[in-house]
Amino acid sequence: MLAVGLMLPSFALGAGQTGAGIGMLLEQARASDPDKATGPASSEADSNAPPAAPASAQASAAADAKGASSAQEVPARTPLHAAEAVVFDSAFLVQGSDGQQIDTARFARGNPVEPGKHRLDLMVNGQWRGLEDVEFRRASDRAEAEPVPCFSRELLARAGVDLDKAARGQDQLGNTQMPEGLVCAPLSDYVPGAEVRLDQGEQKLYLTVPRIFLRSGSSPTYVAPENWDQGIPGARLNYHTNLFTTQANGSSQTSGYAGLDMGVNIGSVRLRHSGTVAWSPQSGLDYQRGLTYAQTDLPPLRSQLLLGESTTGAEFFDPVSFRGVRLSSDDRMLPDIYRSYAPVVRGTANSNAKVTIHQRGYQIYETTVAPGPFAIDDLQAASYGGDLEVRVTEAGGQVHTFTVPFATAVQMLRPGAHRFSATLGQTNDPSLSHRQFLLQGVYQYGLDNDLTVYGGASLTNGYQSALAGAAINTPVGAFTADVTASNTSPPGGRSHRGTSYRLTYSKNLPQAGTDFSLLAYRYATPGYLGLSDAVAMRDRADRGISFGSTTRMRTRLDANISQRLGNTGGSIYLTGSSMQYWNQPGTVLSFAAGYSNSWRGITYSVSAQRLTTQSLASSAGNRTNTLISVNLNIPLGREVGGAPTLSLFTTHDDRAGTQGMLGASDTFGQLSQGYYNLSLSGDSSSNRATANASVSYRLSSADVGASVSWGNGSRQGSLSASGGVVAHPGGVTLARSLGETIALVHAPHAEGARTTSQTEIDRHGYAVVTALSPYRLNTIELDPSGMSQDVELKQSARSVAPRAGAIVRLDYPTQRAFPILIDSRQPDGRPLPFAATAVDARSGAVIGAVGQGSRLVVRTDQERGSILVQWGGQQCQIDYALPASDGARQRGFQQFELPCRLLPAARPAAPDRSGTGGAGEQADWTRREAYGADQASAAGRHFATPWRATGSVTW
Repeated sequence: MLAVGLMLPSFALGAGQTGAGIGMLLEQARASDPDKATGPASSEADSNAPPAAPASAQASAAADAKGASSAQEVPARTPLHAAEAVVFDSAFLVQGSDGQQIDTARFARGNPVEPGKHRLDLMVNGQWRGLEDVEFRRASDRAEAEPVPCFSRELLARAGVDLDKAARGQDQLGNTQMPEGLVCAPLSDYVPGAEVRLDQGEQKLYLTVPRIFLRSGSSPTYVAPENWDQGIPGARLNYHTNLFTTQANGSSQTSGYAGLDMGVNIGSVRLRHSGTVAWSPQSGLDYQRGLTYAQTDLPPLRSQLLLGESTTGAEFFDPVSFRGVRLSSDDRMLPDIYRSYAPVVRGTANSNAKVTIHQRGYQIYETTVAPGPFAIDDLQAASYGGDLEVRVTEAGGQVHTFTVPFATAVQMLRPGAHRFSATLGQTNDPSLSHRQFLLQGVYQYGLDNDLTVYGGASLTNGYQSALAGAAINTPVGAFTADVTASNTSPPGGRSHRGTSYRLTYSKNLPQAGTDFSLLAYRYATPGYLGLSDAVAMRDRADRGISFGSTTRMRTRLDANISQRLGNTGGSIYLTGSSMQYWNQPGTVLSFAAGYSNSWRGITYSVSAQRLTTQSLASSAGNRTNTLISVNLNIPLGREVGGAPTLSLFTTHDDRAGTQGMLGASDTFGQLSQGYYNLSLSGDSSSNRATANASVSYRLSSADVGASVSWGNGSRQGSLSASGGVVAHPGGVTLARSLGETIALVHAPHAEGARTTSQTEIDRHGYAVVTALSPYRLNTIELDPSGMSQDVELKQSARSVAPRAGAIVRLDYPTQRAFPILIDSRQPDGRPLPFAATAVDARSGAVIGAVGQGSRLVVRTDQERGSILVQWGGQQCQIDYALPASDGARQRGFQQFELPCRLLPAARPAAPDRSGTGGAGEQADWTRREAYGADQASAAGRHFATPWRATGSVTW
């Protein structure tokens, strides 16, 4: 037995925090010194048994015991925080001048979990792995034995645990193989070093597993395909509208524009259509259709299937619009470590050794390996490259190092990884008069650390091309080389054959802060045509235009280099390109250079561009154009978002002269949702000055803006609005512009609460989170500070891993109830016992506890009712009646002084499992904390102490 003495603060706590807080302090005392138990248990503690489980829980436990033959036998054991009874030292826990003792018997066993199935968020090494139904069974036949979690091989596989590797053990000597079925033994029996912890307040089950026993590719943010959410049926619309008017020289013009992206989700199929609407008083409305297609993802193939209209990729062949079907791999479905290239690090250890890997002077990886050869294939290195320094530290302290070259190119893949794309259909270019047959396929495969090979082919009417290439990782950088051969047969003409060679090079020098890349195209023969040129050429041929008039590139050279000049010196960049054409003489040269830096909040940059066209035709000569720009931004104060920024921008163009702009801009609003810009611009070529003003504002349902400008006899004005509309089974919700994948948040009666993206819940209880990362864990939290005090948010955070294009629905349960603070005393004037339980007399649900000063805070959905206050074997009743509502949005907090009349003794109430705190609604009680969550719920968010009450059990 452990005796605990507490010094309690003098301020009054909310009832929920008080009750759960004692339980937390008890758990902390037990965890810090579990062995210093002295003396027998007091008779008071022994006579007050823990609250009985609900009837449903008892029935569930009986059913579980009846079917225990299908599971492994539950061993008799005592996990940490389980069976040991604890009492407080009553000498420290007295109330009032008469020395009245406080009843703390119900905290004697902390915060135990009830037997049965509990739906919990499964967290592995701190990362969410899905929502699982985890069964808890008692560790022995004793009623006071604490239930323990049971696992199956299938559940652990979904969590990313490699049980075969765990059975072999880190030392390869072999451990116990986990049997099939439900196993309720300690997880560490089968996964060495594993720990399990339950957080009942958050309803999360935490598994800590040594990294070596996780499956390769089981990255922290990766979510298994079976946990991807395909979303709900619904329709969506994105719109961008603009109304523009101008007046000059006595005339005026007005026009309007609307860009529309529409879609419907049915199961895992996404139907999409885009188009534009143009309007003017002269021509009226004109609708221009865009793309229409249906798309779905295929998780087993890690790919996307599209049927309809789209555009082919531009990485290997020229992009062309098509109408047909396309199947392409989607790297977003892969674990993070496989989405980008990094080499496999191979080596040999002579003992159990520690392997550390550094890149650019930073440690990016560490693991422990067994004696013998090892291969590290789950490395997440910087995508822009930098050689890897590998250090192997043996058990005896010996250290040996080696370097793995790492320079990356777009085409590089990890060993064994692949990408593919296959398209079948017709060309669909509205500028062409005829559609042509199209077949295209591309495949990439990573052979090893240093070599990725790829190939592809394109076929259309009278045109064939084939591509073969490789990406190579070397100590001096990454090279990509490929060859494309084409054969073009225009109608009624001779065939044209040609070959194109392409070479790319990239290298990063981290010590010097230099990034260098070189891209060269060379068309070896005049007969080579790319896919888009061939399609256009055949269309011209069908209209009687000769092949020779088709513009065909001969050579192109691009070079880019950037350099960082130390920590405070800023950075510079240089770019250049050269292009030549077969049927046009001369060379087109372009160069650009720039410098940027900042100093004490002031940012500045300067850049220069030069374009030269050298023509071999004597009549044309050389044409050169130079553009120089200077930009300066000065904040007019140090307050973040509270002071405007002064901007100066000037450009000089050889042809257009000099232009300048002086302006001021800033954000406004509590959340910086507004933005304004005032400026004055001038043009030396026309000697004109123009004043400009614009303002924009982000609403939860749209982005709106307006602008005006005037000067030199002309005026212009515009109004704009953009946003989204989501139609769903619960109604229609307005939102800001929608991304590919979105979430529909539903929190009934929570109008005014905000999501993490600062979207406000509307009066119907809905909001839209406009951008989620598909196939990745997304956590959306609600901030309740703006919602009614009469509403309590039962859950403030939800996690989801959506499929691409989905509309996922996230429900946040709420309770509409009135917060009440009651000052009450016993009939003889004595205060109510501190920590006594407050029970709803109608439903029997625990709704709070007595705090210091004989006060209790409760929430109720009834305008009149009774509260039972229970302690030990005694109880009294408080009758309350709320004043009539004045019709306002919320009643808010109400305070009463009410007597508590004594009643016959009754056994303590069981914890509330309804999920409503007495509202009468039945919910899945397994999603609630055994005691602490009910108490924290009763206290209410407006009376929270600096900590949150939770229960935690560790095995």
